[in-house]
Order: sequence, then C-alpha cells, then structure tokens
Amino acid sequence: MGTCNIYTGTVSLTPDSIQEVKALLQAADLFQIGNLQRACEEWLLRFLTTANCVSLYFLAGTHNCGRLTRAAKWMLGGNFTEVSEGEEFLSLGVEQLVELVSDDSLEVRAESDVFEAAMRWLEHTGADGLVADQVLKHVRYYLIDPQYLQEKVRAHSLVKDCPETLKLCEAAVQVRGWDDDVDGNAAYAESLGLTTDLRFGMKGCNTILFLGGDPHKDFPDRSVCIAYNPHAKTQYRLPLPYSASNACAVVTEDQKLYVGGGNVEDANAIGHCKPCRLFFVYDAVHNVWLEKASMRDIRTNFAMASVGKSVYAMGGKNFLVGYIAAVERYDPDTNVWHAARPLPYAISGHTAVTVGDCIYVLGGYARRVVTTSTIRYQPATDTWTELAPMSIARMKAGVAALDGKIYAVGAWQGQVTMEMYDPEKEKWEPGVVLPYNVVSGVGLVALDGRLYLCGAGEGGMRDVYFFSPTDLPWPFGQWCLNEREVVRFENFACTTGRLHLEGLECIADRPLQSRAAARLHSAIAGHHFFQTK
Repeated sequence: MGTCNIYTGTVSLTPDSIQEVKALLQAADLFQIGNLQRACEEWLLRFLTTANCVSLYFLAGTHNCGRLTRAAKWMLGGNFTEVSEGEEFLSLGVEQLVELVSDDSLEVRAESDVFEAAMRWLEHTGADGLVADQVLKHVRYYLIDPQYLQEKVRAHSLVKDCPETLKLCEAAVQVRGWDDDVDGNAAYAESLGLTTDLRFGMKGCNTILFLGGDPHKDFPDRSVCIAYNPHAKTQYRLPLPYSASNACAVVTEDQKLYVGGGNVEDANAIGHCKPCRLFFVYDAVHNVWLEKASMRDIRTNFAMASVGKSVYAMGGKNFLVGYIAAVERYDPDTNVWHAARPLPYAISGHTAVTVGDCIYVLGGYARRVVTTSTIRYQPATDTWTELAPMSIARMKAGVAALDGKIYAVGAWQGQVTMEMYDPEKEKWEPGVVLPYNVVSGVGLVALDGRLYLCGAGEGGMRDVYFFSPTDLPWPFGQWCLNEREVVRFENFACTTGRLHLEGLECIADRPLQSRAAARLHSAIAGHHFFQTK
C-alpha cells in the first residue's frame, strides 16, 4: 500500500483495482494534483505486466508520465509477440495499432512477427479492406524472409483486398525474389517506396558483458558495465543502476539483461560496504535501467541463473545470518519473487549455469571448506539432486555451457586445466590445458560456438582467450588469444547477451599493462595450448 499527502488529506493506493488507480491518475492530472499523479505513476510502475502494458503505455503518454511511458514501451516492445496475443492489444483502436506497427523500437527478430500481430488484430476485429490497408501498409515487407513473403503474405486473401499493401508486397518480391541479401538491395528498395529500416530487435550484436566488480586502479569507475564485442574487438560503456562488487547478472532466453545483489558502498558499515537485495533490468531502447521488485533476501557472493524467462537467485551470504541456502524465483510477468526449494546446504562463492531446463550449481564455500560439489535443480519438480563432484575444489569458478556440456575453470589456488561435465554421462572429464594459471573470479562464457576465458590470471592477467571445440573427441582443442588487456574489473559478473550497441559510448583506450602481466605475456607469447595428458 502507498500513501500520498494532498494538501491536508491522504490517499491510499492498494493493489485491489488497477482501473481505479488509472482513473485516479487521470483525475490528478485534470486537477493538477502533482503529488497524487506521481504516486499513481509509481504504483502503476510496480504493477506493470505484459497483460496491462498496452493500456498503460497510451495512458502514460496522454498524461505526460515519462517514467511509466518508457517502462510500458519497453515491456510492450520487448515482449511484442506475447503482448499481441493479449486482450488489450486486440482491443486497440486503429490509430493506436498503426502507432505500434510503425514503431522502430519493437524488439522483434523477424518482421513476420509484426505482420502476424497485425493479422491477429484484423481477424479479431473483422476489419474491412480499407482498415486493413491502413494497418498493413506499415509492415516492412522488405525485411520479411522471401519464402514467407511469397507463400504467406502475398497469397493471403486479406492482403489481396488491400491495394497499397499489395503494391508494397509486389515491390518487395521484385527486389528480394528468393534473395536473402537485405543490405545489398536497400537502395533499390527505397526507390520503390519500401521501408528498409531495421526494427530495434534486429540490430543486436552478441557481446560479453562485464559488470558489478572492483575496478583496477587504471580504470577506477565501478559504476559502468563494459560490453565487449570479441569479433570486432571493441568495447562499449553502459551505465549501471548502482555500484557493487560480487553482484550477479544473467540474460534470459528473451534477451533481458538483469543485475542484482552484491556489496554496495556504505560508510557506516563494517568494511564500508554491505550486501543488498536490489534488482534491475536493462531497457536497451532508452539505455536506462528499470528497478524491479527487490529480492526477498539480501545477498552477496551468490549465484543467479535463468530458465525460460524466470530468474533464480541461489544461496550467498549476508551480514544478518551469514551463509544462506535460500532460493527464490523472479516472475517477470508479475514482477514478483517467489520462494523456491532451498539448496541442500548454505553456500557462497558458488557458480550456476543452465543446461536445458535444469540449473547446475558448482563449487563454493560450504561446511567450512571450498567444495567440489555439483548439484542440479529441476524447476519443474522444485527438487535438488547431488551429482558427481568435480576433480578439484572451486570457488568463484568460471563456468559455461556449450552444446549441452558444462565447462569449469579456475580454482582458489590456481589451476591450468579445464574440465568438462556431460549431463548424459553424469561424469566429469579432465581436459584442455589453459593458457595461464587461472585463479578464482575468472569469467568463462559461451558465445557463437566458442568458449571465452576472461581475466583472473596470476600477475593481473586481463586478457581474453577463446576455445573452439573440435570434431575430435574431448579433450582435444586449443586456446587462442582473442585480445590483450580487456577485463577492467575484479570480482565481476560476466555473462553474454545480444545488445544494441548503436548510441553507446565506445571505449577507444586500453588500460596500461601491468609489469607482472607483461612478464607473463612474454613467457607465453607465440605458443599454442594443446591438450596434453
């Protein structure tokens, strides 16, 4: 419940009826009661979901509620296919639908999703050819797969009744034919009146993300996230919603980037920092972070993973009860955290990775020792199962999944080999020699069929190496240097995501190489790293 002082009175806002709060916001705007309007906006932000984001987007725009407008548009655009199947979308007016179908910021990967959403609305409303033409002419037919364009769009009976739309379809077929080359034909397409601008979701680039860590002395800013494109070897700076070390980050299957927990600065706390329960999601359209419901538990040195669109926070440490076993699940549709079955024991410094519909938790500090443990969580049954242990104890290990296998690197005292776990065989196998002695706190991620090893070497090593699995039986393969001096943090969170880089600040400089790292570079320069037994 929220309250708002208005002159000498108080208005209470409860979650009983969202329609009442909408009406209250409209009245507050009409009578220019700013405090009440802001309170209503804050309340609606808390209860924003895929089921109500369409109506809240247009309501917020009408009444100049900037934060609610941005948040609702992010929710709508980022879940466009799901939203377009809902009651609110199907009840839109023609002008409102045209506004959405024309929007550049839709996070769709295929233009056919926009066409199908428009067709759902047209079939639901029984619109005639005139209305259909008014809507469908805003679909970007040039961006549609040529085969789909030929077989599904141009052949549709409703499209045939829309003169302007049919003309655009014919032009797209003429330009594209069966050709997948979008960029090469853009100028010709534009001369025929076709829109060639990509939607926001089509512009993404696969990146490695470093965030929530302790910065090196030559890069003192800890309030940023670094997005690294390993193919172009470029880095981009994103603002972070808060400064923290030992935070966690995860990207869900619908490409939403979340960050939460960790140690935040507090001058009055022991060590001048304390763990938190903060939780944010990144709005790539507006390049801002949106605060979401805080976690149920304060956490640092914990693990975070996702299954589907849900996010799981597991274990960790706080200054209230010490090490914890609590697990909770975040539902993005309702913006609510739900308690899940706890870990078999309290643990911190562990790492989690998702394979299929299961989460695997590896290593960590539990029962007063650094462990070799491997445990599996199955969300469908809310159960934990202990599996075969790793060959060595690991804390803050680098863990990644690639092609259904789990890879682990890094150890408390350092380690020079990687091991691999096969969930089908339920056993660990020793493997490829690493390019340097890897200690705890390393980043290991899978991206575009490769494993990337990031930082956490002795002597301040901050390089990024990649490993490409071969067709030969494990453990054959080799590590290759991708780029030197990339990682700018320690105790960082590391994940991968498809990110829209346009408009972000590109970091042209590189931190100075430490003397110890330089000596290590000299020692390993020119060498390849093959598996040896």
